[in-house]
Amino acid sequence: MLDKGKIKELKELSEGLTLLYVEDNDRLREKASALLQKLFDNVISAADGEEGYILFKENRPEIVISDIKMPKLNGLDMIKKIKKIQPSTKFIVTTAFDEKELLHQAIELGVFYYMQKPMKIEELATTLRRCIQSINMEDSSSLFNSYMADMLNYQSDMLALMSKTRPLFVNQMFLNFFDLENIDEFEDKYGDFGSLLLEHNGFLYNHDNIDWFREASQGADKLFHVKITDQQNNYRHFILKMHPLPKKANMYIMSLNDITDLNLLSLFDSKAVENDEKIKSRVTIMKLMEVVHKNNAEIKIHNFYKGLTITNLGLIAKMKGEYLTVKTSYMQQKASQYQKSILISSEIFPAAVLCEPIEKIDFERQSIIVKEMKFLQRNPTQRKSVRVQPEDHHTVSLFFENRKFYGEVMIHDLSVEAVKLEVNALPAGLKEATEVSVDMVLEHDRKPIIINTPAQVLRINEMPRSFYIILTLKHTDQQKKVLIDYVAKRQMSLIREFKGMQFG
Repeated sequence: MLDKGKIKELKELSEGLTLLYVEDNDRLREKASALLQKLFDNVISAADGEEGYILFKENRPEIVISDIKMPKLNGLDMIKKIKKIQPSTKFIVTTAFDEKELLHQAIELGVFYYMQKPMKIEELATTLRRCIQSINMEDSSSLFNSYMADMLNYQSDMLALMSKTRPLFVNQMFLNFFDLENIDEFEDKYGDFGSLLLEHNGFLYNHDNIDWFREASQGADKLFHVKITDQQNNYRHFILKMHPLPKKANMYIMSLNDITDLNLLSLFDSKAVENDEKIKSRVTIMKLMEVVHKNNAEIKIHNFYKGLTITNLGLIAKMKGEYLTVKTSYMQQKASQYQKSILISSEIFPAAVLCEPIEKIDFERQSIIVKEMKFLQRNPTQRKSVRVQPEDHHTVSLFFENRKFYGEVMIHDLSVEAVKLEVNALPAGLKEATEVSVDMVLEHDRKPIIINTPAQVLRINEMPRSFYIILTLKHTDQQKKVLIDYVAKRQMSLIREFKGMQFG
């Protein structure tokens, strides 16, 4: 006999389920039905396979326990008929005969369990528990799959399961966009997916030696801009991401997030960008940040310590109101603390984003909170050469039209090829492309380094209280060697200095 605890457990587990018991032995059917009614709220019994089949159609039970050899319709033939109506039904068959042929037939029909008479109560209870657990798991899986199908079909992103460049399965949004009844029409109507990707500066498409699929799959989980025309021949702007499937070579989930309404296409046109107000718009930046945040994509955070570039990966942790919270390394936080600003770059940004000033640095949570943001038209993170700030006690003189400039002059930073001077006023008549001379006295390991060379004004930037003059140097080969050595040694010195600052 089953103890009360096991009876209660099975009763709770079987809540909402119906069981059909089919047995031609009247006395056995009555006795077993009495036991089963203690375990299930809904128990139906039948005297043969034909009655069992009729009762099944009326009640659609989830579990059927049936004898095999019965008059009118045997158990296995009844099971065959039931499976045509409801394949998910769980069958437990009972028989007094130890026949391998019957066992093989039951296995072929997918019977859940094969039990010999007389049934042992403990074995029956254990089998029913396993049977109910299997039903619950299948129901949960079915519910989950149904929910996932709804998510795939009715979310705003287009999704496709890709085998290389060929979509095998797509959601409803994908079918609607390309005006397809089913995915089989795609290849006949459009061919390769890459043929739909249109040329646009900074976007992903087939050109030169760039193959869109190779580029996207090698940069798995990176974000790419793509441009496609819709059925009305309007340009649509998407963010494309390819996510590889584990243990499935060349299989990817491709997502296409439509951001056309952000009106960002012009930001990737270098000719239009300077006059486009969106490049100055904080709203535009925040919308792009939302795309990165939604896709959980990595960003890069940049700072400069006395000309030394400090770059680490980061994530957008939170967007709340006007504030943006990014997570990054301790080293980047220390560099941000020194500079009091950060630069953020991403593969989907048309330019680096300057965040200045920093609202808060939370070392415990490894986070930086910013509010004010703007695109930079020139990206300092893409410097071609190493720049360093010289020691504080350097000296520099600027000569223009063979006369020394007697205003305040200091070196902001320098590289092997150029120097950036900060002056309190501009020499009269100085402009871009002007020929000048510069005399610098630097120092390393307490040894003076003198560089006297012609130069040309590359650019002049006006600041609130001073001016920056960027000069390209026209030094000799020997002077270049001296500068290469100085910049390398100064860079190593600054790295040691910055590492020491982290523990200060």
